[in-house]
Amino acid sequence: MYVTRIEFAGFKPTPNGPFSGSVVLVSEDTRMQIPLTMPRRVEVQHSRHRLLLLAEALRKARRIPDYRQRGRLRFAPGVLPPELRRA
Repeated sequence: MYVTRIEFAGFKPTPNGPFSGSVVLVSEDTRMQIPLTMPRRVEVQHSRHRLLLLAEALRKARRIPDYRQRGRLRFAPGVLPPELRRA
């Protein structure tokens, strides 16, 4: 999957306290929505929190059998933050 855009949706508190939302990996013909629940407040505007959410979403995406069989996730230039690139 060649990811051209990353979107963050939700991350509003649930009645029990944790914050839930999703990270969406967008390619030309596919949108992979990865639901996440975070135990504490997440401010999507803060780059540090976006990195945390994206790292967790990528970890989960790599475990989805459908995408694991198709190959790896690749990212368009400038889409993946430098902090999450593998050396």
